[in-house]
Amino acid sequence: MAEFKNLFSKPQVLSLKYLNSYNKKGYNNQPRFISYDEIMLTSAIDTHQITDIYQLNLRTEEIFRVTATDQISEFSPAPAPGSGHFTCVRIEADGKDQSLWQYPTDRSSTGKRLLPNLKTVGYYTWLGKDTVAVFLVGSTNTLAIANTMTQKVEVVLDDIGRCLKNGPDGNLYLVHKTRPDAWILKSYHIKDKAITTITQMPQGCEDFEILSNGTFVTGSGSVLRIFNPEKEKQWITLADFKEKGITGISRITASRDRIAFVNTKK
Repeated sequence: MAEFKNLFSKPQVLSLKYLNSYNKKGYNNQPRFISYDEIMLTSAIDTHQITDIYQLNLRTEEIFRVTATDQISEFSPAPAPGSGHFTCVRIEADGKDQSLWQYPTDRSSTGKRLLPNLKTVGYYTWLGKDTVAVFLVGSTNTLAIANTMTQKVEVVLDDIGRCLKNGPDGNLYLVHKTRPDAWILKSYHIKDKAITTITQMPQGCEDFEILSNGTFVTGSGSVLRIFNPEKEKQWITLADFKEKGITGISRITASRDRIAFVNTKK
């Protein structure tokens, strides 16, 4: 996790800290800030095959295992709209069915499946209380908008990247893989269903985060890059962590002056 000073004006790196001391050689992925001092993430500690959801307290450095479902892997945790629940993607016991699941944060029940008819959910982001954007895995990966109350599913776009973000303006942001050498950052306007091109992503980058001021953050190798459509014409370097052993930035999440990400070692 990188911590910055003046991130929204004249950013300076204050610190860079590895957060996986609890699982140095294991699988750690898909972090998500749920508060300034708390991150939910996916880890596999006692097995290389089954993953569970964990919660990390950045202030106390305590790690808490949230799920421990037998023979079922969970990924991509996120707070659910409203209070008292979180959601994740589950790979069911058959190893094929990928579902969107909701759990109570107090673990008072085993939760429930939200979209029973969807069996290929790879990633998602909430757009409202009952509305969720989903990445459906297939021969071509597809964006769909689903309603958890009516179970209605509307296909929007093919050939999308795995990263879906609900922006501060209430619109959906995604990467459209129009060609192997051209991945385009786009917005989907929920109300009028219009798709707008924002800019081309750096080569090979499909993960990004949106800061509260509308600035986009992505990672390319050891470098964090930013782009603000109102200020820049192209991506600019925010920080380069090559000397810190960072070689492959992905899965970016941010909260105020903190940016956490996964480092894929080469």
